[in-house]
This record gives sequence, C-alpha cells and structure tokens, in this order.
Amino acid sequence: MKTILLGMDSVTIAIFMLILVFAVGIVWRVEKELDLSYKFFVAAAVCLVLAEILGFYVSQTIDVALWSKGLRVGGAIFLLISVMLMRDLVRKLDGEKELPEE
Repeated sequence: MKTILLGMDSVTIAIFMLILVFAVGIVWRVEKELDLSYKFFVAAAVCLVLAEILGFYVSQTIDVALWSKGLRVGGAIFLLISVMLMRDLVRKLDGEKELPEE
C-alpha cells in the first residue's frame, strides 16, 4: 500500500511540474490581459507544487500541515483570479463585454 501511495504522490508532483513548465511557456509568449491571467495561473501552480512537495517529503518527520494547507489555499485563490481574468477576456472577445477605449 505504501508503494502505491508513493507512486501516486510521485505522479501528482510530476503532473504539477509539467503544468508549471507549460504555464511558464505560455506566459513567455502572450501579452496584456492574457499574460496577467497566466501569471496568476503560474502563481497558483507554484503554490500547488510547493504544497505537494512539502506534503510528500517532510510529512513523515515535521508537521507542515499549516504550510501545506496555506499553500493550497493560496493556489486556489490564484487559480480563481486567473479563471476570472480569462473569463473577462473571453467575454470581451465574444463581444459580450465592451472593449475599453485605448
């Protein structure tokens, strides 16, 4: 059972790392509002990766539940902001929301 849980934790961390790499690649290539949305997405991914790493490596020796939960809450908040910004951008592109005058 411990081997299965270790494998699941390893796969989770690997997937979060891939999300982080791809998100940073997107931030590098986009601009303006999309860039801001993906910056929050990257911040969320970083929080979630750190929470997983903390829970994976030090849960056996040090009580890091507060740090891990705090990082998860931070990740959730950043992800929510990212999705809200992306929703506004899509609404503007669909013509549902007026574009600001530049």
